[in-house]
Amino acid sequence: MRSSRETEFLNLPFKQKLEFLYGLPARQKRDLILSAPEAERLVQSFSPETLFYTLKEIGAADAGDLLSLALPEQVKSLFDLDCWDKDRPNLERMREWIEALTEAGRRRLADGLMELDVELVSLLMREYIRVHRVDDPSAADDAPSNRYVQFDEHYLIEFIRYDAITQPIQEFLEEAFERDYTYFTALMEECYWGVQAELEEEAYQSRRARLEDRGFPEYFEAQDVFAYIEPARFEEIRRGYEKPSRAGLLDETETIAPDMALSASGGNSLFNAALAAGFAAEGQRQLRTEMALVANQVLVARQIDFGNPEAIRSAVGTTHDYLNLALEHLAAGDLATAVEHLKDTHLKLLFRLGVSLTVDLRKRAQTTLERLGLSAKQGREVAYLDSPYREALAGMLERQPRFYAGLDGSGAVEMRDFGAMRDLHLCYAILDEIEATGELLRQMLGLDISSQAFRAVVAGTEVRLSQILLTALARMALDGRTMPTPIEASRLDGLRRAVMTAERRPAELRAEFRAQVESILAERLDERTRSRSANFVNSCLNILEDEFAHLDPDEPPDPRFIRGVMLARG
Repeated sequence: MRSSRETEFLNLPFKQKLEFLYGLPARQKRDLILSAPEAERLVQSFSPETLFYTLKEIGAADAGDLLSLALPEQVKSLFDLDCWDKDRPNLERMREWIEALTEAGRRRLADGLMELDVELVSLLMREYIRVHRVDDPSAADDAPSNRYVQFDEHYLIEFIRYDAITQPIQEFLEEAFERDYTYFTALMEECYWGVQAELEEEAYQSRRARLEDRGFPEYFEAQDVFAYIEPARFEEIRRGYEKPSRAGLLDETETIAPDMALSASGGNSLFNAALAAGFAAEGQRQLRTEMALVANQVLVARQIDFGNPEAIRSAVGTTHDYLNLALEHLAAGDLATAVEHLKDTHLKLLFRLGVSLTVDLRKRAQTTLERLGLSAKQGREVAYLDSPYREALAGMLERQPRFYAGLDGSGAVEMRDFGAMRDLHLCYAILDEIEATGELLRQMLGLDISSQAFRAVVAGTEVRLSQILLTALARMALDGRTMPTPIEASRLDGLRRAVMTAERRPAELRAEFRAQVESILAERLDERTRSRSANFVNSCLNILEDEFAHLDPDEPPDPRFIRGVMLARG
């Protein structure tokens, strides 16, 4: 019995079927295609990249039914995308796809393999066969009679490897011999005479030329997708480019479906909202295609394996995130303005703007690092900074800056791409707070955290800036003086009584202690430093409160579990 989704799909006109398939999980897409009477036409209307990513998501072992409907040109592109490790052919992946192709039968297998560069096919054949020329006097001596086949009077073919595709390879050779003797002869000659390194180089150059034609540029050329442009001069720079055509009208014969991978990106972003609000279906398809070209450059520039679906999704997500970041910057969140910018701006230029905004952030982060007396050569992670300052700064200092997700309140702690202006604003605020923390400790405690003397003292320890401040405040509560000298373990119970309430559970910081802290801050800090460091001070007080809030009031605090203040040894 058909599902409602399948019924809806089957009742659509052909072009709308292609649109319907966009964004669906690969196996669901496969099932719908195979249920359609025009299944072969649907598959053959896919761009090679769309078919490739769909088959990769399904897995080569289960891809035979769709692969059997593909054009030889699509099979060739599949091998171009998946069967190479940089400039070397990956024969293991070739074997996997040949095994999948065998489900389509001998003729389809031959159609696909004969479409490939003969040099690439010969590299695979040399793993399975040794070719002997009959006119070579040593041929009869070299070829064991029980392991060779002969299709004509010129060549003896000895099989030297036996596995799952040995039989399909023999069938392919028979089909090639019967169908195109010129091709068969060329393949035999390459297997016999060819030099491994020369065959690999010729196959690589042919593949590289095809990929460039499909929007996958050469590695060094691809790097310009990450080239910096000055954000403040963006309008001037954009005027130097001819406006893109955003009519969005495709010729009726062009039925290239958007890449499957692009469907995974974006969510409720301004970029996606502008795409939906400002462009009809044809225009959206055009922009997706342009976005795919940018994503292709990202793939090449990062040297991402085209056969790794997760890495592909990540690169496509990066492309979307930088486009959205740039659009939010230009439109200040206004949808109508975003649509206008999307109409007037080439997506590659928009992507570069997004990249450049994060590069400016990295420059600011480097300045903050220098104000701490450090340099990028000394490492990105500053051990004495508290979380999330330490992680956030390290992410900003990466060659391609990354956003520490712990800043956005999501609960995640991984690094991710910058995807919205809010991410940038949070990071600039963090940098300001880091710099303010240094000024706070200087004004309040006379401590210069940018000095070599300070770094020498904390080197090799697990001391954090919050511990230094809280230890000074603890000394103030105990002794009336703000000195960050470690607290004796025997005085922890006294500290708890001095700073925490006794009448409720969980305990809280005493109002008197908070007032004392506010008083000393007002006394020693200028207004600007006090305002800029307020978040850091509050986070420190929260650490102190959390450490003592749930302790048993009848038991002295166990120093092994106290981390908020520095404790004296012994």
